[in-house]
Amino acid sequence: MKGGYPVNVAVSRRDHKKTLAQQARRRMKRMTPLYIALLPSFLLTFVFAYLPMFGNVIAFMKYDPFKGFMGFESPWVGFANFSFVNDRKFWDLAWRTVWYSVNGLIFGFPSSFILALLINELRSLKYKRIIQTISYIPHFVSWITIASLIYIFLSIDEYGLLNNILQALFGAERVSFMMYHENFLPILIISGIWKGVGWGTIVYLASISGIDPTLYEAAQIDGAGRWKQCRHITLPSIIPTTCILLIFSIGGLFSSNFDQIFALQNDVIRNQTNTINVYAYYVGLQGRRYALATAVGLFQGFIAFILIRGSNYISKRFANIGFF
Repeated sequence: MKGGYPVNVAVSRRDHKKTLAQQARRRMKRMTPLYIALLPSFLLTFVFAYLPMFGNVIAFMKYDPFKGFMGFESPWVGFANFSFVNDRKFWDLAWRTVWYSVNGLIFGFPSSFILALLINELRSLKYKRIIQTISYIPHFVSWITIASLIYIFLSIDEYGLLNNILQALFGAERVSFMMYHENFLPILIISGIWKGVGWGTIVYLASISGIDPTLYEAAQIDGAGRWKQCRHITLPSIIPTTCILLIFSIGGLFSSNFDQIFALQNDVIRNQTNTINVYAYYVGLQGRRYALATAVGLFQGFIAFILIRGSNYISKRFANIGFF
């Protein structure tokens, strides 16, 4: 007997572990080129995502840029920098941030899903590639450029395309649309969809391409048309991908697209359209209150963590789909 097992059983277990270790080493050796290819991505993620996390200690300090924080020379103040949670102005900004994000999720999230389904139904591969290419080109255009174009199209002068159309068709008076904060949310939604819809379809089309073609062939033999194939094969097959993307989207509800909002704002509507991210920029960076800006960002990250955990739990509970 050895360790409670007969000798032959113990030897067999040891040989099995040795075999598994050898197989793991062979797999790692075979995958070495892939690991090398992934190394730059890991390094970039570490440098720009994980390394800056050490700077969160600033949120608990009376930070002085000349003293720094690496040696903890700046005095500690505990949770004093988080006093903004007692400020009504902050919660007004939080409500506006969530409102913008929820509307962006409601109108923006299904757009990529629907476009992917429509592109998948095209029979011509040539048209599929053309439409997909045209749709995701805006993703590579900066928000500054897009905001400039929007201001030109919505301007009150002769270059204002929308004013020209409304005046020609209905005789309407020319309006400076960007000077009214009521127009800001529709512009956010439309511009966000236009810029991101094509890029989002890539994930869905990749998921659709992984569906077993024999399922469609069997459905055709059973007399199912394109709509029934989409309903009973395509849609159920991409539900896992949709749930994962939805979980990540819900995690960002307490945040906002800083580039988009900052680029589209102007001095007239800024106070009525500010969000938490823009507030942290003006108060933290322009006002040189770095500790406060860090505290705001840390608070947002905490809320995002709760939202991701909660949405993942609900997804696992009702759809048995999650990423942890």
